[in-house]
Amino acid sequence: MEFYEVSLEAHRHCATIYVMGLLADPAALRTNTLIGLLLPTISTIRVDLRAVELIDPSSFVSVARALNRWRDKRRGSVTIEFPARSRPRSNHLRLVRQPNTLRSPPDTAMSCR
Repeated sequence: MEFYEVSLEAHRHCATIYVMGLLADPAALRTNTLIGLLLPTISTIRVDLRAVELIDPSSFVSVARALNRWRDKRRGSVTIEFPARSRPRSNHLRLVRQPNTLRSPPDTAMSCR
């Protein structure tokens, strides 16, 4: 039984690696293998960890090092999307009925990233 899934979506200049489930040694090894096999035309890698339930720190370090090596070798850019519960909480939370003290309308646009 596998507790993870790693998939790749790539275009001519950009690739996204999706990791789901448990980010442990097998998922890290698969991710690192995919990073190493990317075509030379790829200039941007995005690693999407939003569906990861648990992150083993040493496995994450392994992936981060592979991304750093790739970035240094290709002079490309790297973006990592972390699970929502890993993001720092915003100090600018505003409740619905709380008055807006910023004197500007709240931004309701959503990012596609």
